Amino acid sequence: MKKNTFFSPLEDFVFTQIFGEQRNIDNTKGFLKALLDIPEDEYDTLTVVSPILGKLTKRGKTGIVDVRLTTKSGKIIHIELQVQKRSNMKSRITYYSARQISDQLNWGDDYEKLHQVISIIICDHVLLEDEESYINDYEMRNKNNKSFTNLQKIVILELPKLPAVADGTVWPWLKFFKCEKKEEYEMLERRYPEMEKPIYCAKKMSLFAKWRDIRFHKNLWKVDERMLLKAAKEDGLAEGLALGHAEGHVVGHNKAVTEIARNLLAEGSSVEFVQKTTGLAPDVILKLQTSD
Repeated sequence: MKKNTFFSPLEDFVFTQIFGEQRNIDNTKGFLKALLDIPEDEYDTLTVVSPILGKLTKRGKTGIVDVRLTTKSGKIIHIELQVQKRSNMKSRITYYSARQISDQLNWGDDYEKLHQVISIIICDHVLLEDEESYINDYEMRNKNNKSFTNLQKIVILELPKLPAVADGTVWPWLKFFKCEKKEEYEMLERRYPEMEKPIYCAKKMSLFAKWRDIRFHKNLWKVDERMLLKAAKEDGLAEGLALGHAEGHVVGHNKAVTEIARNLLAEGSSVEFVQKTTGLAPDVILKLQTSD
């Protein structure tokens, strides 16, 4: 990676390393403290846990989330980055949130053992057409706004709605996701010292780190390959949804990314998987496949 080059936090491999690794837990704490109204001491033992949601039954559905953490009292905080808009997004969010409630109990456990699940969804698109605010919290309440339970909380953050001028503590963190140029990162860092470490993490990312992350996620995907292929088809990936890539929005047309694609193909990865993990257009990947 060239000096002073930044990878966008909207890249999965950047997002998970900045916010989903224990060694960078201060980044996650800073973001959560700016967003959530929970006791300060909850962050004393904020711990990154496995992002895999196992099958509840033999024919059940395996899930993989972006970042999953537990707090001091046992609360589960789930952070998900959604760049592409999908028609079933609300159903997905509800399903993954509910799964993290149901996964807490084993046979014979008392329901009182259940801990609150807070799902934070960062959208690089407008999900809530009827809402003006870029922050929307959802809980289980009746028409008189009386709470039924606090076990499930969903927070939707929509980047396109972020105002140009700061209006709260979480604003600089969401502005961080929208930065595209080196100068934007530097300006944000000067104005908000708390952004120094996450910006440094984005700056020091390398193609080696990207390759390592690809290998990590490839192993996760092997947990239930059929489920993932089905999900890919539902989202249009297996049928060539990457229209933006085909029209010129290709990530990393360079020697390093091409080499990553070659290695993945050599290990038997599908065209769909290589396209998703490298950003290369399907026709480019097919040429690499046939040339080998």
